[in-house]
Amino acid sequence: MDIKVRNTRIPEDAFLKMREQVLSLWPTGREVDLEEAIAYQKKLPDSKNFMKLMQKLHAEGRTSIFPRAGTALVEDSISLYRKLEASGVLFMPVTTDSYTRQLDFRKVETALEETRRTGRKVLNGYPLINHGVKETRRVTESVQTGAFDPRISVKGYRLGTEIALASGMTGISAGAFISWGAYEKNVDIEHALATYQYVHRLIGYYAERGVAITCDNHGWILTGVQPMSVNLATVIAEVLMEAAQGVKSVVPYVHLMGNLAQDLAWLRVTPRLTREYLDRFGHQDVVIAGVAAQHTPLFPMPQSVGGAYAYSDYTAMTAALGKAEAVFVRTIDEALGVPTEETHALTYESANWFLDVIRGQNIDLQMKEIDEEIHITELEIRAILERLLEMGDGDIMVGCVRGVHAGVIDSSFSPNVQVKDQVIGVKDCRGAIRYAEFGNLPFSKEVKDFHRGKVAEREKADGTAADYEMTVRDFWAFSKGQLIGKPAARA
Repeated sequence: MDIKVRNTRIPEDAFLKMREQVLSLWPTGREVDLEEAIAYQKKLPDSKNFMKLMQKLHAEGRTSIFPRAGTALVEDSISLYRKLEASGVLFMPVTTDSYTRQLDFRKVETALEETRRTGRKVLNGYPLINHGVKETRRVTESVQTGAFDPRISVKGYRLGTEIALASGMTGISAGAFISWGAYEKNVDIEHALATYQYVHRLIGYYAERGVAITCDNHGWILTGVQPMSVNLATVIAEVLMEAAQGVKSVVPYVHLMGNLAQDLAWLRVTPRLTREYLDRFGHQDVVIAGVAAQHTPLFPMPQSVGGAYAYSDYTAMTAALGKAEAVFVRTIDEALGVPTEETHALTYESANWFLDVIRGQNIDLQMKEIDEEIHITELEIRAILERLLEMGDGDIMVGCVRGVHAGVIDSSFSPNVQVKDQVIGVKDCRGAIRYAEFGNLPFSKEVKDFHRGKVAEREKADGTAADYEMTVRDFWAFSKGQLIGKPAARA
């Protein structure tokens, strides 16, 4: 396999040459003046800096909501972010629309015209590239407190990030696996990693000139019921790729799956192993600004209002118990379409109750089940990372490309055609997620025997096999307020 990407820093002259082509994709690219953007960033107050807000939350022992939101018009966006600021939100989301993610800027223009004319919300997010730097600065300057962080896509990431950073955004979801593995069908993994490498180099360029932009890392968002060890291994792999390009501030994401011991174990293991691997490769100067938690986004939403509140509040409670600095909670009407300003406020009022009350007690929950999950998860993450490094001859980026093609990193039900999809998970009797099929994941006998034992207990309790039907039942379980998916009643 001829792999061209390498986890080495892009030379500055080559990077600046690449920028010329990126900025030419749409006229608003001409609004980006890199040196002016750096000067603009340096003038921003600490209350708008993602890294400094995270560090402040850590020092104060608090957890803040980090929502997802994006609306088409600048004036509507300003109204939304002021509402979020009034709700106590510190991290301002900028989710781009589907046309922007496909670089279909002319369709964006048509949709914006229709939205202005009819008032109907045609776009499902904020058209960052079409609005450009000047208009987007109106948005980022509309609040006194709040660090802006965009969500883009593989295709739109280079130009979108240029405009986002020049507009005063100080954090960004900057790992390739989230878009490639959960939202893209035909994008090649090597192309995705190379695209994001440009973004990492841009952020490194800012860092070299005294501006700290934070990369938050979701890793490979899994699209089925599966333990998060693959996800967390790719979170750490992404951090190593970012550090190689000069990034100095990172935030690992931990996706929660509904079993408290397992969720808390993942929250405790992830920052420790992230620090260990950064130090191992000479990146002691990279700051782990904090940890963010969220419910795996592709899990179904409860269909009742009460269930929707409970779903979000469980996430907030677990993040508080896990001492995360930030948490994403879904709005109570997310299952119905684009959330309203009012439901954002109601959802966060409820979640903040848990964040204030639970986090304020500084509970240090100790359970043998948590210790067991920490042990197994650490074995799994290390096994994946070490095999990727071996496959890449020490280069984590090369190892990730080879690892995808070999199924060394894998998931179930991924939309991307490159994914092996040989891994299947089910829940055990306590609702913790186990591997029923390992595919080519490089786990030890100890790890495999542990999972097989838990799966056998579930099969015996249910009286059914751990098969596709069980994993589908388990996929829906949490949204129904159940630990595990219940088999259909026998006649």
